[in-house]
Amino acid sequence: MIKGLSVFAAIICIVLGLLTVWTPIPTGVPLLALGTVLLIATSRRFAKFVRRHRKNFTWLNQALHWIEVRSSGRFKKIIRRTRPRYFKRQRGKGQPSPKDNGTKSAA
Repeated sequence: MIKGLSVFAAIICIVLGLLTVWTPIPTGVPLLALGTVLLIATSRRFAKFVRRHRKNFTWLNQALHWIEVRSSGRFKKIIRRTRPRYFKRQRGKGQPSPKDNGTKSAA
């Protein structure tokens, strides 16, 4: 019940934000941000969607990272959930490790 109301409130905020983003009254962007944070907090699928897009679009990742660094508390925790997950690539048999740069140490 609570999750459904949160999703409904998020959708209302996003729609109102889209309608008022071009007006001189600065309500569009805060409403869009509030709706997005509500959706990330309540929907695991939307959080994965944002994480995937943060990985693919560096400008989006930089913008959300900028917001994450400057926020605090629960808001920061919600945005941190969408950080991209980078995994180390598996090295082949013939590739040297990064520590082995071809120089010999004087031991």
